[in-house]
Amino acid sequence: MHRKRLFNLLKRRLRLSSLTIKVESQSPENLIDPTKTTISRDKDAPFSAIYYVVDVDDTSDEQFRQAFKAAKKATDRKTEYHFVVSHESFEAWLLAYFEDIRNKNIPRKTMGGTLSELGMLNGKKVSDDFPVVDYEQAVERVTHCAFDEVNRETTSTAMPHLITELIKLKPKLR
Repeated sequence: MHRKRLFNLLKRRLRLSSLTIKVESQSPENLIDPTKTTISRDKDAPFSAIYYVVDVDDTSDEQFRQAFKAAKKATDRKTEYHFVVSHESFEAWLLAYFEDIRNKNIPRKTMGGTLSELGMLNGKKVSDDFPVVDYEQAVERVTHCAFDEVNRETTSTAMPHLITELIKLKPKLR
């Protein structure tokens, strides 16, 4: 899956040693409870934050409302829970590395096609040459939405906010 691969590239190239990546295949409103169970058994728990990186896909506004409510309810002093939603898909974040897509409405298929033509996406596989370290440029080229927010008006993503949080985890050079 391209998301996991991209996050593994980020983890490796930006030396984000404290980043743990897990893949769950469920509708957003059904993610919180299984995660809490999994985390309760994890040797590295508690985690400071859990981020669910999801696409709009066929998820309804009501499903997102339930998911955001569950995330807020699950958040406590030890761990924050947030959804990082991309409309229409995660490819919006990937495409922003290569072109300005602010205030545009680009279909998923078009985004995927452009990324394939650039040699950066092969099916669902992100290229090893993907320029993950150029995230600052991507941040400037995409419409942002907040954590726990869905914006169906335009191609958008909360990934810039997640990248900001991940960079804060980066060990400081002494």
